[in-house]
Amino acid sequence: MAQLTARTVLSSLSKRTLMPAVVSRRSLATEASPEDYGYYPDPLEHATGREKKMLLARLAGDDRYEPKVYYRAETSTKERPNLVPSHFPDRIVGCMCEPDSG
Repeated sequence: MAQLTARTVLSSLSKRTLMPAVVSRRSLATEASPEDYGYYPDPLEHATGREKKMLLARLAGDDRYEPKVYYRAETSTKERPNLVPSHFPDRIVGCMCEPDSG
């Protein structure tokens, strides 16, 4: 009986023509206004130490911390490795070379 009632209700709803403007209106999604909640602070104002040094270097155009592609030298050995700049004493570097050359 419930299945018959549901089928009747659904068939009567599908026969109705609804206005597309009413169906497609969406009133729940809104954007937060910066005037209501405030603007994001400048990251340079609260950065300290290494982070501030990196931000100042990026603004000056001398950003050595930006990821770059470093090409492998032909005469790279354990005694003369390829150097990759870093703030830290150790750094993990991936190699995009032939998998069987190792």
